[in-house]
Amino acid sequence: MEVTGQTLLQRVTSTDLLARIFAFKEGLAMAAWGVGSATVPLFVRLAGTRGALLFAGTIVPLVVLLRLRRLAAVDAAATIPAVIVALLRSMPLFRLLPPPALDGVAVTATPLAVPAGETIFQEGEQGDRYYAIADGAVEVTHAGKRVALLARGEGFGEIALLRDGVRTASVTARTDARLLAVEREPFLVAVTGHGATHGRAEEITSQRLASPAQ
Repeated sequence: MEVTGQTLLQRVTSTDLLARIFAFKEGLAMAAWGVGSATVPLFVRLAGTRGALLFAGTIVPLVVLLRLRRLAAVDAAATIPAVIVALLRSMPLFRLLPPPALDGVAVTATPLAVPAGETIFQEGEQGDRYYAIADGAVEVTHAGKRVALLARGEGFGEIALLRDGVRTASVTARTDARLLAVEREPFLVAVTGHGATHGRAEEITSQRLASPAQ
């Protein structure tokens, strides 16, 4: 129940509210433990040990049954796009993320269709999104010179987000491309909140800045 609750909450809660929702959940749990500790002796005295255990064991199933319709509706709304999760999991940047964190990135990703020749962002612009390539290819240029050609399973745009700066390169669709755009906040929450992933992101960023890249 703990794992399911944490995962479901992360899937249906916006990033800016997530910390408060988890704090509220933990507060409810501690309050329930306090009430339970105070009332157990009373139930043992009234119904004996067996009766008290039986009563305690029926509380959660009863509450679930009473709220089953609402819980099912929340669960249905928390559908995770398996194709997007699989794509993100195949990328070196997200490969080490725990499943709940990866789900959080996937549900916030916005699919984009970019025609060949269209500029996705330009060098010097303020960066507010990370992009994963679902299909097609994009060209990365710095000071007018091509520095990389990226295809499916690769991503770009992390430097401006991690370094809180501007785009260090321009990116243009080389072919018709399908992208997944992840906004700054969910990207940073997922990447910087997991040590191994943060380290991997910094490694990728350093390599691209040395190239140079975006």
